[in-house]
Amino acid sequence: MKKEIKTPNIIKFLILAAFAAMVLIIFIQQLKVPFMLEDLDYAKNLVTGEPLEDFSDIEQSLGCIYYWKGGSLLAGFVLQLMLMAGGYFADVVNILVMIACAFLLFAPSKASHQRIFFTVYAFLLLICLNADWNNTYFRQFGAVSYFYPSLLMLTLIKICSSLIDYADKLEPIGIGKTIALSLLGLVSGLWSPAYGVACATALGGLIWYGSRNDGKSKPMRYIIPLICSVVGVILYLVSPGNFSEGSVLKTEYISADVYPAVVLALLVLAIFLKMGGTLKPSQYLMCGVMMVSVAVSLICVLILPVSPNGALLCTMILGISTFCSLFYSLNKVVERYRIYAYVLCTIALLYDVFVILETQLGVE
Repeated sequence: MKKEIKTPNIIKFLILAAFAAMVLIIFIQQLKVPFMLEDLDYAKNLVTGEPLEDFSDIEQSLGCIYYWKGGSLLAGFVLQLMLMAGGYFADVVNILVMIACAFLLFAPSKASHQRIFFTVYAFLLLICLNADWNNTYFRQFGAVSYFYPSLLMLTLIKICSSLIDYADKLEPIGIGKTIALSLLGLVSGLWSPAYGVACATALGGLIWYGSRNDGKSKPMRYIIPLICSVVGVILYLVSPGNFSEGSVLKTEYISADVYPAVVLALLVLAIFLKMGGTLKPSQYLMCGVMMVSVAVSLICVLILPVSPNGALLCTMILGISTFCSLFYSLNKVVERYRIYAYVLCTIALLYDVFVILETQLGVE
């Protein structure tokens, strides 16, 4: 049996040290970014114009969000709760969401050092591959509207990925898992339609692949979560406020150059196949969901008169997730490539520090 090359302890220590340093730098950056623009608008009762003081102010504001601001009631509700709780609370939640997202971006392996490395790596890539991290991580409106729903989408995709690799054993799921997947899909669509489309694509891929296994599997119960994902997207899009000037769909910040994540994923895919690697069904699924998200982003950028913010960030996150999975598999095919992982991680760290220093730990 081929002996696996173990990661030296010094490398593990350096990875953890880099992670701790980067988390600290990001947290300091968040402390320096005040509430601004939409944050200041949503920090008030949208009916009376007075600062938020209690839960009743948020209840009154929900109607304004639905009819005049457009977008997600869920995002508006969470945003106002966090704004009312204060900047320090929002900063802590933001950093925790980033860490959780980094963990979900890579399907955890059995080896703890591999989980640690890819969590750190994904955390660094979240920053260095984002074209507009100030508005999507540190500005509270952007973080809640465009970044938070990634946790729901990634959780659903990881569940689908773990199931599709054993599609020949798919059985009708129980009521608990049906409800969980349905809620993840529904809330993702209600929160941001691009994430709902990604969830629907993952569930559709699971159903299609499972149905091809000579009738051995019974994936049709997954249609319920699929329908819920589509319903969530539809409910978001029919919000009356989406057609007003104050709509979230007219709020444009993120530039369209978030595709390096997709290019990286496709590049490592080409190398992996060239080296004789074989994709797992879950990796086919992730590549498919990523490309559907690319198509949605292009439609928003080139065709529809709407903001592409959610679709672009969703595409970037899916690109990072696909890249991490494929790079891990490439390392399994040729273990000496692990050194390139450390080099890429170092480059990502240095670039992250450069980006933050360039903005002088503040807002441009």
